[in-house]
Amino acid sequence: MALKIRRLAQEDFVKAFACGDHPLDSYLKRHAWISQEQNLIGVTYVAVAEDHPKIVVGYYTLATGDVPRDSLPTDITKDLPRYQNLPVALLARLAVDRRFQGSGLGKNLLRHAFENVLNLSRQVGCRYVIVDAYATALEWYAKYGFTAINGLSPNGIQPMFVDVRTLQEASL
Repeated sequence: MALKIRRLAQEDFVKAFACGDHPLDSYLKRHAWISQEQNLIGVTYVAVAEDHPKIVVGYYTLATGDVPRDSLPTDITKDLPRYQNLPVALLARLAVDRRFQGSGLGKNLLRHAFENVLNLSRQVGCRYVIVDAYATALEWYAKYGFTAINGLSPNGIQPMFVDVRTLQEASL
């Protein structure tokens, strides 16, 4: 089945999306469109099958932000200007419908997100990609170059980062 990744559209069918994580399902169904079009705080990209171009089978959301310089390892920030906060792209969410988990769709969504971040970094300051990873996804993100930041948070979420320069050098 050929899949296409594109920006979320209002007429996309999201009601049947189920990745197995209620907050991720709920965000797509209730908040993604409003966050993207009304609040302008995150853009959601969806994966759809070419033969069913309105049925969402995976998605990710990108936003911008900053990270305190002292939360990152000093060896990677030592040559940067002494700004207190550093600009980042936030991979706010990434989810794949249960029916497509294990198919490589998550990797394709992440690759697409990296391409968008690289384009963004050519136009505005953006040094890192940050993700708040579930404990169950730490190894998966590490496989694609993400490194943990300052230990696990109380809610079991692990902030991780990857340097945009690493993305520039990688052949994705």
